[in-house]
Amino acid sequence: MSTNPDFTHFVEINNFPSVYVNLFAQKTLAINYLTSIIKHNKNNSFTCFTNKDNFYSGLSEQDGSQISAALQEKCKKILFLNRNKSQNGIHFHLLLDDIIKLKATKKSLAVLFVPDIFFANINKDNLTIVLKKLNDHATSNDLTIQLLVYGSITSTSLKPALLALNHHLAGLASMSMISDDKYSYQVHFWAKSDGVQSDKTFVVQKTAHGVLAAVPVSTPNIAALSSQDDTALIVMSHAVVDDDIPLPAHVQLAANNAEIISDLTTPPSTTLILSCQSPEEIRQLAVDCLHLRQKAGPRLKIIIREVRQCLRYADETFLLSAGVNLIVPYHLPFLRMMSQVDAIQGQRMTRLLPDNTEELLLNDPNYNARGYLDNQTFIQYCHTVMQQFTSPQLDVVLVKLKLLPGMQPDECLRLCHIRRDGDVITACHHALYVLFSAIRQTDIHTALNNIFDAPVRDLFQTVRVISAHHDLEKELEVVGKEALTVCADIKKITTEPAIFAENNSTEDKMTALFAAPKRIRLKGES
Repeated sequence: MSTNPDFTHFVEINNFPSVYVNLFAQKTLAINYLTSIIKHNKNNSFTCFTNKDNFYSGLSEQDGSQISAALQEKCKKILFLNRNKSQNGIHFHLLLDDIIKLKATKKSLAVLFVPDIFFANINKDNLTIVLKKLNDHATSNDLTIQLLVYGSITSTSLKPALLALNHHLAGLASMSMISDDKYSYQVHFWAKSDGVQSDKTFVVQKTAHGVLAAVPVSTPNIAALSSQDDTALIVMSHAVVDDDIPLPAHVQLAANNAEIISDLTTPPSTTLILSCQSPEEIRQLAVDCLHLRQKAGPRLKIIIREVRQCLRYADETFLLSAGVNLIVPYHLPFLRMMSQVDAIQGQRMTRLLPDNTEELLLNDPNYNARGYLDNQTFIQYCHTVMQQFTSPQLDVVLVKLKLLPGMQPDECLRLCHIRRDGDVITACHHALYVLFSAIRQTDIHTALNNIFDAPVRDLFQTVRVISAHHDLEKELEVVGKEALTVCADIKKITTEPAIFAENNSTEDKMTALFAAPKRIRLKGES
């Protein structure tokens, strides 16, 4: 990874004509980058492929004012999609044809701000046509075009497609979140007048002036470390060990995790196996692992064994971000775990880690809402969650549950019981809306069936899953227009005690924690 702090090389544009593409996991990242490039360049034009309200939705008042002032000051031309037209299914290439017809200033930067929904179903041939149109437009007007695309599909499908069509581009880069205030900017390739650069990664932060600047990053000297052999020593917590299993001579037992963490004599290449028995331990365990990693360096192997079923997928990604090498699920037998231990010997930790505890805890998957929220609070919470750091494997998903004819929202809400932090629901005249703050796509329908007493397919007319940020923001506008007041007792029914409430039985915790199919009792069964 490059640690060269000269990030301005990729925001100052003076290569004419050319087409560059930047991909962003979230809209706020794209807006931060947009602010930087228009402040670093003089002749700018800005075209947004959403309406103005959608562009500013979800931004804080300060961020909205900042980008608005920057656009007014630095851009000679500012265009938004017509609000009435944006409700219809408009194809990207048709909008592009309209933009190409507009008069462009030569030797200027044209920024196109596009949600990923326009590329969701585009095939290779159509994508090639779009890139050729952009190149022809840049050449005929001596422009530099920056195509900024944001949304969930940018890394999964759009980036591989653009890499395959690299001969149509002058540059391709992508940005993702490391924490709430720190981002990773990866340059796949980037042509300038002085040559081509590729495979560079920058850690960037937003400055007080509202622009992105690189942060110097120190990386371990892997080549020097690789010449040293790992120690065979394995230290594990007593809770990790199964009964009646003899341990090899190179395995040492500690009374608990605290004894392992406090031992200052542990060699830097030791394998440490810590236990995790309850969700209350996760936060402190992550902090301890980060301190161990910072103290011992990249050769230390940290393994966490789930002694009781208590880790959600979001918890696992949080622990991995703290420098943990491996997480062993509770159902894996001890001997199989030891095979996994052997498999990671010789590894070096090369992942980028938080600089301190405060930065680590920004990645903690703790959510401050659960159950029923009124419409406006629900909308505000959705916008907040969309801007937070999440693992690339987890999605923020809005599910629209359209009511059956004759069914009232109150009737359906009485059958809903939400117990997982971060999952919220609201009601409108025509539908219920459920937000899953962090979920895998494969778990959505199972999770839905787990929060309703009746099968979702029998309770609602249609189920629509919305994960694209652009579509989600547009649907939230509908939620605001179709607001419905719900009585307090239904709110209480919908919002169940937390998954790990102290008065819950162990069995209740296990079934509520994970998205797992459940059998529906037939009529007449006890």
